[in-house]
Amino acid sequence: MLDGGWIGTGTHRLDHQSTTTSTSCSAIHVRLRPAREMSRALDEKTKEAIKHGDHAKVFDDIATALSPSTNTLLEIELLGQSHQLAPDVALLQDGSCIAIPKIRLVQAFVFARRAFTDHVRGDKECSDERLRKATAIMLLMDPEHLTAANTRKRLLMNSPASARETAEILRKEKLFVDSLLTSRLHRHTKSPVLWNHRRWLMGRFGTCAVTFDAAKDLRSVVLVSAERHGRNYYAWSHGRQLVSLHPHDASTALLDEVKKWCFGHHDDVSGWMFALFLLRRFPEEAASLFDETLRLAETFHWRNESVWYFLRNLLMSGLVEGAAEKRFRSVREGLQQDARDRNAKGKVLEQALHWITSYPAELVVPRQDAEG
Repeated sequence: MLDGGWIGTGTHRLDHQSTTTSTSCSAIHVRLRPAREMSRALDEKTKEAIKHGDHAKVFDDIATALSPSTNTLLEIELLGQSHQLAPDVALLQDGSCIAIPKIRLVQAFVFARRAFTDHVRGDKECSDERLRKATAIMLLMDPEHLTAANTRKRLLMNSPASARETAEILRKEKLFVDSLLTSRLHRHTKSPVLWNHRRWLMGRFGTCAVTFDAAKDLRSVVLVSAERHGRNYYAWSHGRQLVSLHPHDASTALLDEVKKWCFGHHDDVSGWMFALFLLRRFPEEAASLFDETLRLAETFHWRNESVWYFLRNLLMSGLVEGAAEKRFRSVREGLQQDARDRNAKGKVLEQALHWITSYPAELVVPRQDAEG
């Protein structure tokens, strides 16, 4: 939906007051206004290279690769100038792995944006499939392209398909978005526009009564995206939403996977807070996770704030009892003594004890809308 204010990206903007209400995406007319130059300026050599080649063919080749006939997530990688391909080759593909030179992506984007702009202005009609291809290229080039994401929403909402066809369209859209979120594309894995688009998409799944495996999504999308981009608040927040909307899909097996993820990324506070979120649903697992985490912290001399923030919150949650606090103090004091004369990380341990001593009756446990 085009809500109030400016909607668009660094390449163009849409004035919502110029939008014509219509039930068909092809009938949308908006007034384009000039905007700032793209945030990533192109050097003269790149500008010259863009002028050559068949842009339409490059567009079709890349767009086709982004719409596979299989249900396998794509692994997309962008190649720099050190990887030169033949003039008539737009990309490299090996199964679900796709490598696209940046210059080819820019050429495809120029063509896609021109086609999209002509359609928006009403100069040329554009089929729904053509619009999907154009917006796919635009989002690959710029994951914050809100106008492209909104256009894909309209295409999904206005599709006059049967229930079976609608389910297939939704699954294809989910596959495309998940491929962007899990590929080694640094800007995409933590893009608020893409994560919000996925959240909206999951709502459409519910509205259209299309089923999906939330636990599988947590493993194959949330955990992978969090691996690609550390402290990925958007990914973990989406994980909370999936668990809240589909609590029956959450299990101790999922908690075990999150635990392993946290042990492998012990300095990522977002992962620890998601683990704490899951422990509220499986309180019987809290004591063992506390003991195992504390043991690893002692063995590997973990002094970072993330793991101790998790331990202190779990200790004060009431989910662990007995000698947990005594054990906590003992390990903290041992690590603090070891760190005192070598670095400043001992301050983290001092702050953890001070917090517990000063606020013995208070608890900071993240809820669904808390920091991830």
